[in-house]
Formats: sequence, structure tokens, C-alpha cells
Amino acid sequence: MSDSTPVQVLIAQLFKASGTVSRAYYNGEVTKDDENATDIELLRRNRLLAPGIRETFQLRSAFRHFLNTALSTQRLFAVGADFGGYFGRLDSLITEHSYALQEGRDAACEQYEFDIREAISDIADAIDDELTLLHALVETKFAAVSTIAEKRRQNQHYQARTEKLVTLLENFHFSDFAEQLAGKDDLDLAFHSLLQERIPAFREQLKSILQQLNQYLFEFRQIEERAQMVRAFSLHLKRKPDWMPCNWDERTNPPEWVTLAAPIALECSPNVAQPESEALLREIAATIPATADIRVERRQPGAGELESTETVMVLGTPPIKKAVRAYFAEVAGSPEWISARLWWCRNPSLIGNVREDVWLLRLLAEDERAGVGRKWSFRRIARPHPLFDGNLIISDILAGRPGL
Repeated sequence: MSDSTPVQVLIAQLFKASGTVSRAYYNGEVTKDDENATDIELLRRNRLLAPGIRETFQLRSAFRHFLNTALSTQRLFAVGADFGGYFGRLDSLITEHSYALQEGRDAACEQYEFDIREAISDIADAIDDELTLLHALVETKFAAVSTIAEKRRQNQHYQARTEKLVTLLENFHFSDFAEQLAGKDDLDLAFHSLLQERIPAFREQLKSILQQLNQYLFEFRQIEERAQMVRAFSLHLKRKPDWMPCNWDERTNPPEWVTLAAPIALECSPNVAQPESEALLREIAATIPATADIRVERRQPGAGELESTETVMVLGTPPIKKAVRAYFAEVAGSPEWISARLWWCRNPSLIGNVREDVWLLRLLAEDERAGVGRKWSFRRIARPHPLFDGNLIISDILAGRPGL
């Protein structure tokens, strides 16, 4: 035991008192008796247990918060992390490290560097723990509470907290932590790898959760309105126990409020896998007219065919493919650039029912498929997308001969 570290000793003591810790965690408190007296004194010496009321004891807040995070336990209005305190501590440590570096205190610099790396890790872990908690709440739709009113209040609480956290991470971009840590290899690497590079992913996950919370709030309000109607109808039945609904199907002129009810829309789809549907499907297939673009080639009487005697189906050229060929043929003979959208408007007989956006996408695909062997040049009239970096909104395509 002489080689044991304080951490190993503490974990061993917690293992001995695991039963008392479990009861205090799940019951909220534990009463001291002859069986757990030793465990309670051990936990109090390690500052993990605090006295409660009526001669009971309860877990201290830091230890309880650690268990809630480790077990992903749902708690009502969970406290969460103090991100402002975390960032404030990091700022203070960086400032003190700079002072120690200027004054030549090497030992203090090493200690501050260790604390700065620890503070950076604390911030990343706190954000990760907050995401774990929010994911659990969103996936279960606040299963820790039962009524709609409680769920709505829980939703509003975490919605406001998530909005503040999203704002904090968005403003983190304007902080000068990276500039202050530049030149210090270990600190700069820890800051970028543990925190700065993960901030965009954290922010996007929080925005997704916030969007889901907004949707839940809308759904909770709708459910609450329907619940009020159900409660009102229940109260009506209690006041008038002999009330019976009228059979309005037998009335020739029902009241106007009956006609306000929205009908139930039914959507059906056939099950083609059932054997009894085969005869019906054959009848339906027989009524489908033959397509004009399909040509059936049959062997002429008296002509031998060695390879195959089956009927050969030859498909005609699709209209959009004919239109693409005609467009590039006109481009090859034109001394000017030809607008794809203008050509689409002027040739409705070739285009058919192909939409304008599909026509532009087909030209882009044809240009990409042709590769270096293409016999035309493209000029895209486009602008960057305001929200998605790297994407373009193409409004038109100009095509011309190579070298034009």
C-alpha cells in the first residue's frame, strides 16, 4: 500500500462506501445508523457528504453533479456548468502566466501552463457534458415530468440556456485567447486541438438542439390547447351524466357546426406481393397503352437467328438528350455565346416538359462527363450562397466554341 497514490486511496474508500453513496444518491438523503456510521464518517472526512435535516445526510453538490453527469441522469432544471466562470478563470490564468514569464519565474510559468491546459480541458468537457444532458432531454421529451405544463416550462428553461450558450460560442470567435497563447507550443496546441477546432461542431449541435426545442414548444402548445378542449368536454359529461351524442347521420339538415369538422384523409397503397393480386395486376397492365418511343424488332419470317430468339426491346432517345445534342450543335456553329435559359425558352418543342432547373443541371452534368475532350466552353453566371460556404447559386450558363 506504500506505493498507492492519494487518488487510488480515495477510490478504494469510495468502493467500500459504495452502498451508502448509492442510497444517498437515489433517495436524496441517508439516515445514520449502526451499519453505515463508518461509511458516513469516511465520506464526511473526504468532503463528499454534508449534513441535512432531521439527522440525515446528503451528497455534496459537486459530487452529486459528477454522478449526474457520469450517469446521464435526468434532473429537473439541472444547474449545468458555469461557462462564464470557466472562461474567466482561463483569462486570469493566461494573464498571470504572462506576468510570470516577464518576471522570469520559471517554476510559476510551468504551474500556470499546467493550470491553463486544465482550464481549457474543463471548458471542452463542460460543453460536452451540456450537450449530453440536452441530447438526453430532447430525445426523451422531458420524461422526468409528466404534465404538459411542466414539460413546457422545462422546455422554456433549457431553450433560454441553450440560446445563451450558442451566443457565447459565437462570440468566442472574437476573443484574443489564440493571440495570447501564440508562440507557446504546448499551450497553443492544447487550445486549438481541445477547444478552438471543436467550437464549430459544438455550435452546430447546440443550434440543432435549439431548433428541436423550438419545435417541441410549438407541439406542447398545440397539445395544451387540445387538452383544454378535452377537459372542457369531460367537465360537460360530469355535469350532465345523461347526455348522449345525437346521430346526425339520420338528420337531413345537420347544424352548421357539424360541417366544420375536417374529414379524415385516408391514403392506401396496393400490396403487389400478395398472390391473389396477380390477376388484378395483369388486367391493369393489359390496359396500359404501349409507349410510342419503344420499338419492338422481331425476326422476319424465314430469316434465321443464331444468337437469340427472344424479342428485342429498343428504347428511343429521351427528349432531353435530343435537346442537349441540338443545343451543343447550335453552340458549335455560333460565333457568340448562347444562353442556356434563353435557348430553353425558345425551343419548347425540343425541351418538352423538362423544367428549367433540370435543364441547367443536365448541361452541367454533360459538361463534367465530357471532361477534357469537350468541344465547347462554359461560363457560369453564379453568386456565392449566403449561408453555405463553397456553394454557388447558378442563374444561367453561357456556352460557346472553344477559344471564344
